[in-house]
Amino acid sequence: MKLNNVDCTTPDVVKVVETSSEGIRSTNLSRMAIGFVVRGRKLIYHNDSSVVVGEGDMFWLDAGVHYEENVVEDELFEQIVFYVSPADLQRIIISLNSNYGLSCDSAHQCDACRRNNFVVCRPSVELHDFFVGVNQSFRRSDLRRNKIGSRIKLSELIYLIVSGEDACLRRKIVAGADVVNGQFAKEIYNNVFNDVSIEILARKTNRSLTSFKKEFRRQFDVPPHKWFIDQRLQRAKVLLMSTNMTISEIGAECAFTNISHFIKLFKQRFDDTPASMRRKSRMEREMVG
Repeated sequence: MKLNNVDCTTPDVVKVVETSSEGIRSTNLSRMAIGFVVRGRKLIYHNDSSVVVGEGDMFWLDAGVHYEENVVEDELFEQIVFYVSPADLQRIIISLNSNYGLSCDSAHQCDACRRNNFVVCRPSVELHDFFVGVNQSFRRSDLRRNKIGSRIKLSELIYLIVSGEDACLRRKIVAGADVVNGQFAKEIYNNVFNDVSIEILARKTNRSLTSFKKEFRRQFDVPPHKWFIDQRLQRAKVLLMSTNMTISEIGAECAFTNISHFIKLFKQRFDDTPASMRRKSRMEREMVG
């Protein structure tokens, strides 16, 4: 399983329709995503558990790598997703503030905001109706090909979020409008599965090594080495359960140049070896099947 890259060439808004469940997939977002599940369920895998995005729920995904599973129910899975860059967010928020006097700040703080790169929530009535309207627009025409129309809809969506309850979603919107921090995070996510040293990343982000480590800790809450290792091990776990790649191939795919070291780190993180975890996963699937 390769990374499914969603980059800046992807339309600002898309409707996804699937008729069969394809299992866990990994997606590398170059922009943030704000979505709504119209039909079916989405599972977002994080650490050692999964969070369910049910029918009628909203979700926010930070730029970077995510592990998702779209579950078909009643023969269909449907979702609508808006993609937005820090620059787009900043432009919209400045416009809302200067033209309408809307205060676009957030005092909300919680562990979920600080530690998770996603948000799952039940939308307000206004946000629910907004997505129902967008879904109807897709039925009448291909909204993703209407650049101006999709930008107007994106501005309306951001307005509804920042004018509503101050919670995790609003917090993410406000934080996501920081262009400088957005560029820093984008450089990190672009290199998460590359064999690149911390020193090189510091130069790529125009920072000294000390400044880089400080900013990294501020944005990701852990030191760089620990974060990179954990991201790579999480991807290795997904590949073990969803592909037929060999253990060596998975280690190489996740930027582990030494297979023995990879297996050692994997066992420390998940209290199981890659081969044993794969065997147990296959047995569980056979029992369910």
